[in-house]
Amino acid sequence: MGLLGRTEPQESVHVPTIRIKSRMRWWPAAVCGGWLAQVAIRMILAAFHDFPIVIPDESGYLLAARLLAGGASSDLSGRTFYQAGYPLLISPAYWLSDDSLTIYRIVLVINALIGATLLAPAHVALRRLGLPRGRAYLLAMVTASLPSVVYYGQYAMSDAVLPLAMLTWLLCVHSWIARRGPGWGVAASALAAYCYSAHTRGLIVVIAHAGLLAVMLARRRLPGRDVGVAAVTLVAGVVAGWVLNSWVRAEIYPGGALPLGSLLVERLTTSSGLGWTFGLAAGKIWYLIASTWGLAGVGLVAAALAALRQSTPLATRATAVLTLVTVAGIALATSAATPDEGTVANLAYGRYLGCLAPALFLAGAALVVRATRIGVVKAVLVTAGLTLASALVVLLHAGGRLTHAFFLSLDFPEMSALTWSWDRLRFWWVTAVVLLSLLIVVLAKGRKVVRALVALGVAADLAVVTVAVDRDARHWADTLYNASSLAGAALRPDDRVGIDYRDMSWRVWVSQAFQVQSHLQPIDRLNPRTLPQGLTLVIVPWDPHQAPQTSWPAAPPGFAPVSVHWTDSGNWVAWRRL
Repeated sequence: MGLLGRTEPQESVHVPTIRIKSRMRWWPAAVCGGWLAQVAIRMILAAFHDFPIVIPDESGYLLAARLLAGGASSDLSGRTFYQAGYPLLISPAYWLSDDSLTIYRIVLVINALIGATLLAPAHVALRRLGLPRGRAYLLAMVTASLPSVVYYGQYAMSDAVLPLAMLTWLLCVHSWIARRGPGWGVAASALAAYCYSAHTRGLIVVIAHAGLLAVMLARRRLPGRDVGVAAVTLVAGVVAGWVLNSWVRAEIYPGGALPLGSLLVERLTTSSGLGWTFGLAAGKIWYLIASTWGLAGVGLVAAALAALRQSTPLATRATAVLTLVTVAGIALATSAATPDEGTVANLAYGRYLGCLAPALFLAGAALVVRATRIGVVKAVLVTAGLTLASALVVLLHAGGRLTHAFFLSLDFPEMSALTWSWDRLRFWWVTAVVLLSLLIVVLAKGRKVVRALVALGVAADLAVVTVAVDRDARHWADTLYNASSLAGAALRPDDRVGIDYRDMSWRVWVSQAFQVQSHLQPIDRLNPRTLPQGLTLVIVPWDPHQAPQTSWPAAPPGFAPVSVHWTDSGNWVAWRRL
């Protein structure tokens, strides 16, 4: 017995060791396979896209990328300024082709490669939140498939990369404070600075990160030298981003970009402005919760608990506080700076907080998996209360506008697909679905249905995105293509194109600015003396009650109409030098 007693433990240790080594060999393949699956999902959806439709956002980023790649500048004066951090990543597309639509497809490939990488930090975050490797992997796949993450990766916009940048930033902060090495502090500062260079939301990230550095230094939680190096990195990165953005602004917005500073000040210093700001901020919180099936709301609860509990490890507590501050800052700042355009998106909007949806979804999922049933019930009840409270604030802010204001389904991809409503927001239907999802989370707790719920989550996410892209994005792409495409004018890479901006729909000429590889030059169609030299193609507005030949009375000899467009978005004629 004694001998058997000594040999049995040796056998019981030996077998698991073999299993662990076997799993370790398969683990890199599982991670690579998951990443390739995420890339494939995005590429299949990208097949629906062949034309930029989120105008002027996509055109602004694409024109900045062309400039950074060494191409021609343009003139988007008076439009919103689109920063250079994201265009810097997609600028290589302009080295690979001279055709604008081919360039756009290459950009979507770059988006897919970057977006799929969210799987890796999502898995790391879940492991740090205490989940075993298998469950962490499955939930990371769900996180990388979130509708907001996949959907905005289908457009040439900074929202394609910000979710990855934000989550990785938070992970680097956690690693640094957990004393995994000073390099993590440098990486966190660099990522915060990158967010600043990519979008105005990044300014909130920089402020929150600077506040963290100040607290760490004041309370001596980290070595002063490490904090100093991280601070220098942050300042250097912000300065570099500011210089880059200033150059792009001067080149593409020579007449100045759309000013938003005065609006921001007014909204934060008047009672009506504050009412608008808090009302729209509540709408963004509501949308954040709804677009993640309620789990981002559970994540907010989990972050609040981690921030308030003194027993929470410092790294986790600091990261939780940083997340909450960033959520609040972005929700309030972007709401205050949003012009009143008379749309439903002025009442509830999801894109600006979508960059933090993965981080909050992960926190919520980890709480549901690890907490007791009572703990999950409490968190779900608080989340349900937060959902209903934010919904009521939206209703108070909206009045009758929620049903009567202009509704653009592109602003509500998840909601439109979920309720199969493409002409209005079914606000309470969506809220009811969120509450039902939270109930399912409670009922599933404690049962061996994790894999089934993960499969259901991925299927639901991809179904929502597929429907939104197929039904919504394709419709608007066809509409804008018919309204603005220069294909009928046989556009050539070496064309020099002039356009009469004054009487042309801005959506048409901003879209055409991307299609033209050279600088799209303004002209006065009634004054031939102001015509720039060397033009080969000229776009002028047209009254469809008259012949196309009369659309440009001052046309020099040698020009003739070659393409006529008569659409709801505007009427115009393209004249080519023959």
